[in-house]
Amino acid sequence: MATFEQIQVFTAFAVQLSAQEGEGISLDEIYDRWREKTLRPTDASAVQASLRDMDQGETGRPFDEFAEEFRSRNNVGR
Repeated sequence: MATFEQIQVFTAFAVQLSAQEGEGISLDEIYDRWREKTLRPTDASAVQASLRDMDQGETGRPFDEFAEEFRSRNNVGR
C-alpha cells in the first residue's frame, strides 16, 4: 500500500476510533491500536517470540560485535 493511501486509511481509522472512544484517547493509543490491527500475523508472531526470548534473558548479540561484522562485510568506516 502506498504511503498516501496508508495515511488516508489511518486517518479514517483514527477519526472513527476517536468518535467511539471520545476525547480520552491519545494519539499514541490510536497508533498502537492501528499497528495492532494492521500488523501481519507473521510479524506479530516474531515480536511475541522475541519478547519471550527477552523474558528468558536472551537479548541477542552485543551491538559492538554486530557493528564490527557489519563494517567489515560492507567496507564501512575503515
